[in-house]
Amino acid sequence: MIIHTRIEGSHLAGNLLGDPSERDLFVYVPPGYEESDRRYPAAYLLHAYGSTAEQLVTPATDGQRWSPPLEDVLDPVFGRMGVAPMIVVIPDGWSRWGCGQWVDSPVTGRFEQYALHDVIPYVDDAYRTLPAPRSRGVFGFSSGGFGAWNLASRNPDVFSAMAVLSADTFLDMTHKVILYKYLDSIWPEAPNGPVEGNEWSEIVYDYSATYSPNPDNPPYYVDLPVAFPSGELIQEIWNRWLSFDPVVNVHDRLDNLRKLSGILLDAGFNDDYNLHWGHRLLSHHLTQAGIAHEHRENPGNHGGRHRERYQVALEWFPQVLDRDAI
Repeated sequence: MIIHTRIEGSHLAGNLLGDPSERDLFVYVPPGYEESDRRYPAAYLLHAYGSTAEQLVTPATDGQRWSPPLEDVLDPVFGRMGVAPMIVVIPDGWSRWGCGQWVDSPVTGRFEQYALHDVIPYVDDAYRTLPAPRSRGVFGFSSGGFGAWNLASRNPDVFSAMAVLSADTFLDMTHKVILYKYLDSIWPEAPNGPVEGNEWSEIVYDYSATYSPNPDNPPYYVDLPVAFPSGELIQEIWNRWLSFDPVVNVHDRLDNLRKLSGILLDAGFNDDYNLHWGHRLLSHHLTQAGIAHEHRENPGNHGGRHRERYQVALEWFPQVLDRDAI
């Protein structure tokens, strides 16, 4: 059963895009929850770029790729697949430019603080969770996987395990090209904000709003990391993007990562954006640092198997989360 509420995100208030601070929150409670008084581990599921929590829970029934309702994905995990029951929490990370990327930004909102200090306290108060870090995990796909990395690798005192699914990684390889696809898409016009219906412009401005925000640069409040019309990469700004890249910041977070009880990296080896190479490099860095983790690859592309991978992550969590903490 999925329960829908709305909560006030105090850490989203005042964002420069003017997006609402009150957000949807969906909480899946496993079979038997209502008939028992037991407490459960919690796994926080972060949605991807271009989506909302509501769309993750109840996908559109039209379009090129049909997806089942999330409840139909979760029920078999705790039913026929025999996984120990958990509470699954789906917060909303939507931004009018795509996604808050689950990081703190004055432009899109302080989504990391929102998750830590608005969502988790509400859930622990309203539901029978095991309210301890060692019983709390986080996972997500694409930007949601990137968010899982950001939240857990920075906050091992809040989350003890993360499942990183086809996450944005290795930006030098996978994301730099997006900047030039954007310039090509508007050429010969100069950059002037997101263009409705232009995917590349929306992505570039969303990432700039989260990775290189500039409140002193209206009307879009971002610094773009590429100059126009020369196409020269502005390294100082690009370095701000790279500071969020898991394959870069892993080196600064090793002490935090060693505190985690579990790290799962999972990507399709046919990923359309070559994100599997970021996962391979991240796994290499973790191995070099002697940090235990699991690195898996599957035959999928970037989006076609993400519901299946949610199930894989939920099968994995009971191996690394404490079911007795209180």
